[in-house]
Amino acid sequence: MLNNHIESYLTGLNAGLMALDRQAIWGVVEALMTAWRERRQVFVLGNGGSAALASHMVNDLSKIVVPGQPRFRAIALTDNVALIMAWANDSAYEHVFAEQLQNLCQPGDLVIATSCSGNSPNVLNALQAARNLGARTIGFTGDIGGKLRDAVDLCVYAPVPLIGQQEDIHLILNHAITNVLTSWVVTIAQRSAEPMRAVVLAAGEGTRLRPLTLTRPKPMLPINGKPLLHYTLEWLRRYGIREVGINLHHRPDVIVDYLGNGARLDLQIVYSHEERMMGTAGAIRKLGSFADGRPLVVVYGDVLTDLDLGALIAAHNQCVSRDPTAGVTLSLYHVPNPTEVGLVGLDHEGRVTRFVEKPRPDEVFTDLANAGVLIIEPDVIKHIPPDTFYDFGHDLFPMLLRQGVSLYGWVVPEGTYVMDIGSPEKYAQAQRDWHERHERFETVQQ
Repeated sequence: MLNNHIESYLTGLNAGLMALDRQAIWGVVEALMTAWRERRQVFVLGNGGSAALASHMVNDLSKIVVPGQPRFRAIALTDNVALIMAWANDSAYEHVFAEQLQNLCQPGDLVIATSCSGNSPNVLNALQAARNLGARTIGFTGDIGGKLRDAVDLCVYAPVPLIGQQEDIHLILNHAITNVLTSWVVTIAQRSAEPMRAVVLAAGEGTRLRPLTLTRPKPMLPINGKPLLHYTLEWLRRYGIREVGINLHHRPDVIVDYLGNGARLDLQIVYSHEERMMGTAGAIRKLGSFADGRPLVVVYGDVLTDLDLGALIAAHNQCVSRDPTAGVTLSLYHVPNPTEVGLVGLDHEGRVTRFVEKPRPDEVFTDLANAGVLIIEPDVIKHIPPDTFYDFGHDLFPMLLRQGVSLYGWVVPEGTYVMDIGSPEKYAQAQRDWHERHERFETVQQ
């Protein structure tokens, strides 16, 4: 008989866990990461068993210790017994949490409150005080929510009828959330510690530039006496990149003979020979082992640019720190001929919403196009099918959007030089421009 009770309890608990709102849980994770990034205070409170949960949550948040990274600033308003008793004596127990918030809470801080019934007066009073003070609020409650559901910015329900099961779910959620937060902070720390590697896409035949490209690949065309590829590699090196992969197909010997192992440029170069063209994304998949689990800077080999790679990397890292689904950050620039290029649409947060390749005049919605330098996360490489011709714009990016991977755009600052030398006219223009901008290419922008 007692075994049946245990089985029934655990079955109900498991059903409640499976019915949890994953989106709401993820909202809690994002709110806590926002507080961590902005160095905001996190206040946690609750009554009875929920008071124990508040202490437990603050303990777990405080123990997220990653070398080189800031810690969570968390306080359990349930732990200072002497202060609680003083406020209970002076202004009634229903205000013990609200009074503490009046002393400590600042605009932008985060208040997390737990009440299984959703109707605890001191919890509701605290949430009202938090809102008046400009804090963000999150509530953990039972299956109904009571008044708490309308008193918070985000509410997480424990969809089971028994209070004991609700408290168990809240505790499990605490462990799940702090586990995710730990992994997220560790990932940020690892990316800060490891230098990025780069891939230069150099396999194209450059048909539009024939006969100049009959005897050499497009990135080896000279500009002011040096191959374009030479300038690209020097530019990467100035931003601290020392390991570079280069894919080869058309006249690979020209590049290998010129660069060797990269030592002359203080680089380590790895070559990827493609018997048949693999496309921009397919080339990255073939170089997957070179990435070694790190983000990759990808540079189109026919682009001459002085863009601030450090700023692009910082923008990408910021995207990843606030959005763990971030997979790619594209550098974008304003083009005078939007009907001749692939356009990229962004939302107000800089997230890519769509790609349109060479639109008709009535389809033009922006003048932003891919500048030819991007950063991709290592997990993105797994989405690329092996041994298959696969293109970034036509294949990979639309597929990532369909699968919920976030792509971001970083618009290059005004005055940045970006030139695709893929046509005779643009190659000639790059030759003319070089004399005027030589110092800009030779000096890293601080």
